[in-house]
Amino acid sequence: MNLMQRLRNPVLVNEWKLRMRTRRSPWIIAFYLLALGMVTLTFIYLVTGGRGYYNMNNSREMFIVLSILQLGMICFVVPGLTAGVISGERERQTLNVLLTTNISATKLILGKWLASLSFVTFLVFSTIPLYAIVFLYGGISPAQLLKVFGFYLVTMLALGSVGVLISTLIKRTGVATVLSYAVVFAYTAGTVILAEVIREFIEYQQRQNPAPVRTEPLLPDLLHSINPLVGMLGIFNEGPVHDLRRTLSSQFSFVLVDPFWLYVLFLTFVTAICLALAVYLIKPVRPRLRKAANKE
Repeated sequence: MNLMQRLRNPVLVNEWKLRMRTRRSPWIIAFYLLALGMVTLTFIYLVTGGRGYYNMNNSREMFIVLSILQLGMICFVVPGLTAGVISGERERQTLNVLLTTNISATKLILGKWLASLSFVTFLVFSTIPLYAIVFLYGGISPAQLLKVFGFYLVTMLALGSVGVLISTLIKRTGVATVLSYAVVFAYTAGTVILAEVIREFIEYQQRQNPAPVRTEPLLPDLLHSINPLVGMLGIFNEGPVHDLRRTLSSQFSFVLVDPFWLYVLFLTFVTAICLALAVYLIKPVRPRLRKAANKE
């Protein structure tokens, strides 16, 4: 009983009640499923060209399109939902009241973080029937289907933790939202641009100084593997990220790494760091590390 009381998060329970009891929630889910359903039917119509049959070999392309559209929705919605969870409480002057209760800073941050992502998670997993329709045509393995939804979950948690950290640092919700979108854009676009710049620089150096044995550059492939869009394409063995296995096996014969797990490990690390910093910064009384180090 004591363990259940410790694990129970009143902030999370209260946020769930407020978010799920609104009349907008079922309408948002219905319109979102309708939009994705229309995209699926439109894709089938364009591929068939109005003919009376559908080639099942095209289901793979349709599955990729749906996955990328849903990933774009996550990257667009999650920063806006999480950027105001703490700054909004500060603007309503209720943050100090929450901090004076028995709720710890850890429960407050985790409750706000999970509550802000709960509706998006429900929205994503409600599209499983649409994916099942595409899955029936073949061309996609069950492992790829599980990886896609695991990819969604890890991406939501990581982007949400970044938004919570920025919301803890910035007092204004509007500024925190803009900064959250800027960070997400810099991460998604910057990793691809930086990877290609490094690749071109390495290839230029190799052309200037030809060596008897040339090795594939590893750093660009690693940067591609932590990019959401490229990582999603890598699940279907598309895009530049699938070259990472060949690069690692050529340089390190004992290494067999799936780029999907590199993406998961990197975003898990980012999530843990952002949440730990948010918990530390929101505490009313924080230990001063410099003074503690000087005393020692």
